[in-house]
Amino acid sequence: MKSDHDQRRRATLLKYTRFVMIAYGITQVATLVARQLGLSSVHYSEILGVSALSLGISLAFIILIQLKKTLTPGFTRFVFFGQFVVWLVMYAVWLLVLRETRVMALFFGLMALTFTLSNTQLIQSLAITVSTCIIQIAVSFFAIYTLKQPGSFAMEVFYTLCFLPSALFICGLSGQYATQRTAIKEAKRAAELNSDALVMEMDKVRQINAELEKAFGRIEELAIRDELTGLYNRRYLMDALEREKKRADRTGRLFSIIMLDIDHFKRVNDTYGHLQGDAVLKAVAKAVQAAFRVNDFCARYGGEEFMVVLDEVVPDGRVLCTERMRLAVESLSFPEIADGFQVTVSLGYTQYQRMEVVAQTIARADAALYRAKSTGRNRVEFA
Repeated sequence: MKSDHDQRRRATLLKYTRFVMIAYGITQVATLVARQLGLSSVHYSEILGVSALSLGISLAFIILIQLKKTLTPGFTRFVFFGQFVVWLVMYAVWLLVLRETRVMALFFGLMALTFTLSNTQLIQSLAITVSTCIIQIAVSFFAIYTLKQPGSFAMEVFYTLCFLPSALFICGLSGQYATQRTAIKEAKRAAELNSDALVMEMDKVRQINAELEKAFGRIEELAIRDELTGLYNRRYLMDALEREKKRADRTGRLFSIIMLDIDHFKRVNDTYGHLQGDAVLKAVAKAVQAAFRVNDFCARYGGEEFMVVLDEVVPDGRVLCTERMRLAVESLSFPEIADGFQVTVSLGYTQYQRMEVVAQTIARADAALYRAKSTGRNRVEFA
């Protein structure tokens, strides 16, 4: 923002200085033409000297503007009024060189209009115009009555008063232009502020959306998880089994399921209470999770029953998988419940057969689990 403001201010000052420089050049060229036509007695060396001085000062201002890193309001006023002072000095020098009141009046009026057009402050423009008229009348009086130059002082006053309305009109145009430019700047600044505010609001919206996505993600996770054990719930399990079925039917890679039930769990609840029963459920779930592979997953099927879904198990690997889970649970200890208290699980294992209904696969695993419980518990049966 600050850099853009400096660039705009630099461009304005350079444009103004070039404008003044052109006005100086026009005056010098007009004087040179008058000398060629024999309308002025000023020497070429005097014309070239004054031209070089005025143009050199303008070039110095241009270089100074280009080299200045930060353009402050004070520096801007220095450039404007510095040129104004140079103009007054040039006017005095030109008067001494030309010694012709009428030419000086034209030069003076031209430069006054130049500074008035370049300025954007109405009060300053009016001050320049009024001071120009006063100085012109004073210089005319000095030239006619002191330097004895030819001319009528009354006519000079009349010409100056004729110049005044035009200068005031230009002051009005300059002030109107300044007002419009200020309005444009304010509108642009307001647009930039609105743009910044919009960007901030968009950032807030993006942040809110990100938080909403996280919240929805947590909600979705809660919707598919069992609150007590942290395992997947039955709804997610059934959807996952349907996906596994489609994949197996398409690729031929058959999955397996294990139905797992905690032995005598009702006795745990009846003897030690439901809080201790919940602790057993969580401990068993954690042990089973630690026992299966990365691509496998476990869900709470209902009550004290769990189901583990295994991704393509070789025939020799099924015993290893199921025994690892059974032993993991058997090795658990619960000193907070009772000394020597342990739990065991019974497991029923089966493999999905292509094109069968998922319910058939579950029924086979459930039947294998029933056999395991009927034949002594804490064992595995295959179907």
